[in-house]
Amino acid sequence: MRWRSLALVAVTVLGGLGGCASEQWYGAGQLWQRQECNKMPDAQQRNRCMAGTSTSYDQYQRQRQATEGAK
Repeated sequence: MRWRSLALVAVTVLGGLGGCASEQWYGAGQLWQRQECNKMPDAQQRNRCMAGTSTSYDQYQRQRQATEGAK
């Protein structure tokens, strides 16, 4: 588990240097989350987890902007 954290930090730093688009990072995060959901042995818990990975980048941006506007 520790190596995953280190790998995630390394990818984040290198990606920041490379100037990857936010949408690409969002997609990578969604993919990682789906992989983690698939590891859950309980089907109900796994389905709830997977439901949280279905937000498109555009929907995410709209929600984020609405939240920032509410502050």
